[in-house]
Order: sequence, then structure tokens, then C-alpha cells
Amino acid sequence: MSKAEERRYAREWTFLETEPVARGDATAVVARRHAQMPFPPLIMLPHNLKRSAFETQSIALFWDVYFPANKRIESTSRNGGIICRNWTLVIHRLDLNDSTLRPALLTFCLARLGEIHNDRSVTEQAINIYGTALKEMSHALHDSRKVQSDEVLVAGKLMSLYEMFYGPTTPKLKTRGANWRSHIEGVIKLIEIRGPRQRNNKDTHTLFVDTRVSAILAAIVARKPNFFAAPQWCKLPFETEPKDPADYLHDIMAILPMLLQEYDLLEYCSDRARTHQRLVKLFDRCKATDQALQRWHARLSSAFPNPLPSAIRKTTEEANMPNQRRFSSFDLSDYGLATTLPFYWATCNLVHTLTHMVLATLRSSGAAGYGEDLSEHMNPHRSAISIAHSVDYFTAPEMGILGPQLFAFPMAVAFLYFRTFNGPNAEEERQGLRASMERLSRSGLSLETFLASLQAATNKKTTPNSLEDAWAKGAQAWYGDNENLGTMQIESGKPHAGH
Repeated sequence: MSKAEERRYAREWTFLETEPVARGDATAVVARRHAQMPFPPLIMLPHNLKRSAFETQSIALFWDVYFPANKRIESTSRNGGIICRNWTLVIHRLDLNDSTLRPALLTFCLARLGEIHNDRSVTEQAINIYGTALKEMSHALHDSRKVQSDEVLVAGKLMSLYEMFYGPTTPKLKTRGANWRSHIEGVIKLIEIRGPRQRNNKDTHTLFVDTRVSAILAAIVARKPNFFAAPQWCKLPFETEPKDPADYLHDIMAILPMLLQEYDLLEYCSDRARTHQRLVKLFDRCKATDQALQRWHARLSSAFPNPLPSAIRKTTEEANMPNQRRFSSFDLSDYGLATTLPFYWATCNLVHTLTHMVLATLRSSGAAGYGEDLSEHMNPHRSAISIAHSVDYFTAPEMGILGPQLFAFPMAVAFLYFRTFNGPNAEEERQGLRASMERLSRSGLSLETFLASLQAATNKKTTPNSLEDAWAKGAQAWYGDNENLGTMQIESGKPHAGH
């Protein structure tokens, strides 16, 4: 690994350097909080605690804060063949005494407990242990054997999750988003080191698939493709573990960063004829991507007796909708479908919005043959509505951290859309999303701060000075001037239901 790659975890972290906390101290903090905690008992363990005892207590604490409703996500393939491949399925089979994984796991758990109980001492313990976790990660990156371990990969994921919800608040808004991105880039690099032919192991494949999704989302946010879009990375890792419908959706999502990058690069093309050729090609690629999305939706729909839902709602809200699939935030038997559809809607929204923007540019340039409006199913308002109407399911208290983590990207896509475009109930939907983010903040999950920080970290041309300013500059970076969107005729407030 090169010096630059090693610095992915080292850079921008100097403010966290503190004295490491002794192992016994960390468990003492957990035990001290027990009398005030609505969690299962955690015994006071001695300094020389045995591996099995530590692993049992760590896993119990992790599930209590990550997904309190169901404790542990179980793998399932009952939903149209969609297999649950959440990375947390792997944790209980790893070595939790690993010097890199252990402090990362404790950092995450203690940070959550500190927020829940508004206990600054616990929060400071988490920060101290985080300093240890960063040092251990740096050591692991210099160890050619350990750098290939699943423990190191999961430690990186835990630290990115810590930054997402509990990262430090600093005067520079972009710091938290930049720190998260550094962890994600580090985890992506660990996967790249292994190569596209991953070890023939279900746990390793689960980690690969989960990291692949994170990498694709990071590429979309950066508007720049990474190696996961290469054909070999879409094919070779699945030679022994066949793709499920979610994997095929991720293949389509991996195309989007290339489309966004091409649109951005057109700004620097001074040759008018060449610009026109590239616009026409981009328009065709956008429409081809939409067709791939609609084929995907049709194939998934054929696996169910009833139509796929236009939003993910709680069971109680579906009582008067007999032909819609019902979901419950207390039961993850529908995990695969419930967590896949919001990514489909978010991808549709971005592809359809980009298609309208390209078409508007072609028309403004006087190009002939582009007078016909796009199909109604390409109205991006519909997919944004589907996301907005699903927010209560994913932000319910019973969903713990799992729900907001999964829904962060679709939520940001819908919020930026409603912030930029007017349409039926656009202001109402935007306020609803903002209220959900504020509710999460009051529960200790500062998701909006993270999303705004990520916007600020990605948009390097400007430095926002507030959350609202970050969202405004983020919307400008994504959608430019509204005058370029003249082809978007928003007439329907109906949610998205596929082609």
C-alpha cells in the first residue's frame, strides 16, 4: 500500500490524539451506566476478562444500540430472491479481541450510550478510545497479513458509522463529512487490495457486497466513477455467489457516476459541435439507464403476487391498502425488499432529473428532434414522493441506527430535490423530511449535520457557514440554475410505482 493510501486513515485526525484507555476502563464505563440504562444487564468484567465473555457482552451491546427492535438481522431470501447481506451479519463470527476491531466497536457503542444518557464522561471515553482505534488502524495498514483480515475491514466500517452519527462538531462544517469519506475510501481500498476474485467465503462476500454499495454511493456523491464500475468488478466477485436482484440494481447504480461526470465535463468543452455530439450521446445513455431501471423493476414485480409498494410504510398505515405489501418496523422479514426499493427510487430520481437537464440543454441550443416531452414515468417528482412517504418507517425509534443509516442517501436525494424544484406539495414534503431529521437529532442521531457536512466536503469550490448554506450550495452543485430545467413538467404528485 502506498504512503498516500496509508494516510487515508491518518489525515485530519490529529485533534483526536489522546492517551489510550485501559481495557478495564471501557467495560467499567458500560457497567457504570447500567443502573440508568434500558438495556439488558452488563456485568462488571475483570481486567483479564476472557475472550468469550467480552465477545458476548460486546455483541449484546452492539445490537442494543444498532437495532433494538430485532436485536440481530437474519439473512433471508424470501423477498423476490433478495438476500440480506448487511455487514453486521458478520460481526459475531469475528475475533472481537482483535486489536483493531475491539476499540472501533467500543467507540461506537459508548458514543451511542453517551448520547442517549447525555453523559459527557461516556462521550469523552468514546473519543479517547477512538484515538486508540485510529492508531491501531494505522498499525494494521502496515501489516501485510492483517490488512487482508475481515476484522480490519469491519473496524473501518464501524469508524465510518461513528463519524456518520457521532463525529465531532467543529467550526469547519466539512470536517465530519471529510472524515467519513476518508474511512469509506480506506475500506474501499482494502477491498481493492483483495482483487475482484474475493476469497470463497460467504462472510467475505457479504462484506464485499456491502462495501460495494457504499463505494457506489460515494461515487455518486462525488460525481466520479470508481473501480467498482469496471466490468470485472461487476462479474468476477459473483462467480461463486450468484447475484440477487439487489446486486443487479447496484450494477445500474454504478453507471450513474459516469453520467454525472460526463455532464459536468461538458462545461469545459468549447467546441460547439463536439458539445452537441456529447450531449446527444449522454441523452441516449440516460434513457438507456432508465430502461434498465424499468426492466429491473418489472422483473422484481413479477416475483410477487401483488404490486410492489409505492412507498415503505408501517403496517398500521397500510391497513386500508389491501393490494400493497405491508411492512412493519418491528419485523425484518421484509428487510431485502424494504431496503432495496428506496435505492431504486433515489436512482430513478437522479437519472430522470439528469435526463430532463440534458434535454433542456439540447433544446436551448436549438437542436432539432427534441421537442417531444419525456414519458410520465420519468417525472422525478414521483420517486421523490415515494422516498418522502417512506421516511417514518426508517426513522422509527425501533429501527435504532440501522434505519437512518440505510435511508440516509435516499433521504438526502429527496430533500435536495424538494429544496430545488416546486411541484405538488413540494414544500410540505421538504418540511416533513426536515422534521424527521430534526427528530433524529433530538434522539442523539445528528444525521442532518452529517449530510450537510458531506455536501460541504464534496463541494470543494465553496465553504458553507451553516447547515442551510450547505444544503443551498449542495443543491446548486447538483442542479445548477433552474432555468436549465424547462422540460420538467411536474403535474402529478403520485408516488413512483415503476413503468
